[in-house]
Amino acid sequence: MRIAEYAAVVVSVALAFHYRHQAATPREWVEVYADMGERREIVLPDSSHVWLNAGTKLIYPKEFNRTIRQVYLSGEMFADVRHDEDRPFIVSADRLEVKVLGTQFNFKSYQEDVKSEVSLVHGKVSVSLKASKMNGKLTLEPGDILRFNKTNNHIDFLNFDPDSYANWIDNDNFFFVEQTLGDIVADLRRHFAVDIIVTDKSLCGETYYASFINNESLDEILAALNKDLLFSVRKEAEVYYISPPLK
Repeated sequence: MRIAEYAAVVVSVALAFHYRHQAATPREWVEVYADMGERREIVLPDSSHVWLNAGTKLIYPKEFNRTIRQVYLSGEMFADVRHDEDRPFIVSADRLEVKVLGTQFNFKSYQEDVKSEVSLVHGKVSVSLKASKMNGKLTLEPGDILRFNKTNNHIDFLNFDPDSYANWIDNDNFFFVEQTLGDIVADLRRHFAVDIIVTDKSLCGETYYASFINNESLDEILAALNKDLLFSVRKEAEVYYISPPLK
């Protein structure tokens, strides 16, 4: 695992509507999309706040019913959920479902990505897994990260310090915990709305633990990740190419 040090380091879409949780199916639904290079803040009908990262779609009812607060995600969201013991808040995305009463958490599940991830900052959440050979619920505590590989159904549990969590909703922060270069490049593509091509796929598996909290540019982030000179970067006609190191 490589540690990147820069400034502060250390730390459509097919959405299946299953209304089995709904006592009464809402009549009106709202669909919100954050384009590439964009972030959006939304106030839900229960006054919960949700932030959508670039390339994210969220679908939710115009009004929640009396028994449940159900939303559907494709992409990445950070949620500050209003506490309501009588109506759990449920986020469904692909084969994961997150259930809470009130808390702060990050949920990342892009259709094009191999992995989905839930990170808990405050409170408690339960995560249901709807995979081909495994079903069940897992409970997360603050500082827990659940990372689910959609290809092989493998689950990894990681940890971080919630007090130093570099939330992406604040400025242009990035928070990478044992993430591969391939996953990081996917995030950078969406955030900066640029093409980044890794010419040698063997580079994609290198893992990094890094945070960027000072509005670093794409060039600065790539330079920090490459402090050990494991790859080379060149830019041609607004396209970034990441290749094996030059000899």
